[in-house]
Amino acid sequence: MFAQVLFSGLALGSIYGLVALGFAVVFKATDVFNFAQGMFAVCGAYFAVTAISSLGLPFGLAIAFMIAACATLGVLAHIFLIQPLAGRSMLAIIMVTIALSIVLRAGIEIFYGPQGRVLTTPLPSGVIRIGDLRISQLHLIAALTSWACMAIFGAFFRFTSVGLLMRATADGHEAALVSGVNVNAMNRLAWAIGAVLAGIGGLFLGQIQIVSPELEAIGLLALPAVVIGGMQSIPGAIIGGLLVGLIAQFAGSYISPKSTDIVIYGLLLLILMVRPWGLLGQRELGRV
Repeated sequence: MFAQVLFSGLALGSIYGLVALGFAVVFKATDVFNFAQGMFAVCGAYFAVTAISSLGLPFGLAIAFMIAACATLGVLAHIFLIQPLAGRSMLAIIMVTIALSIVLRAGIEIFYGPQGRVLTTPLPSGVIRIGDLRISQLHLIAALTSWACMAIFGAFFRFTSVGLLMRATADGHEAALVSGVNVNAMNRLAWAIGAVLAGIGGLFLGQIQIVSPELEAIGLLALPAVVIGGMQSIPGAIIGGLLVGLIAQFAGSYISPKSTDIVIYGLLLLILMVRPWGLLGQRELGRV
């Protein structure tokens, strides 16, 4: 049972890490904590439902449609909601992202209805048996895809010229602007990447569970993941996601299914009290 719970925790933790990575990318590049990240994941799942069930697109085209739609959603959110608030207080921007989450949820329930949708894809849903261990093929594919996305983004962020410009923008908007970097374009790219990562996570969770607005709860688990790992740390977001997935599975299996939120948010409170900059985050020092 331990090995079974361990694998499930790593698989779900990989998805949480993917969504948390989107949190970290947006925050690192734009200093905005996006509370609508959970709804971006929900939108990604519903975009996939639309492409596959309503439009009848082949699976590959459906994934491309979902990625393009999520990227467009992230860019539009930045253009019409975040960019006009440049220079405003953090509280105003946070409230805008919360309002965006509420509007997106209401729009989905109006357009699709409150009932859940089944997402049917050609991905295998069988079970691999290794002794007494039962490994879900869908969980395995979700974990491998999440890690591949993390690796691709890490390589893009580190080895490409656009990734270099994004890092320069994240280190200092004013310095990047003086150096001729199009800061708004980099910020929009960060929001697009964050929305796409959330959408991919929502796609897999929609298959593992069911596509419904309740998938927004992934944001409530990715939130402590990115805070525990470190708000501005890309590796920290991934490690935080894995920790949250493992804690959720072990707490639900060995304590009680209702204890998962208590254990996860209890750890979050402990981290904030002892090391508020996160496990892999960097402590910011200010001169008084």
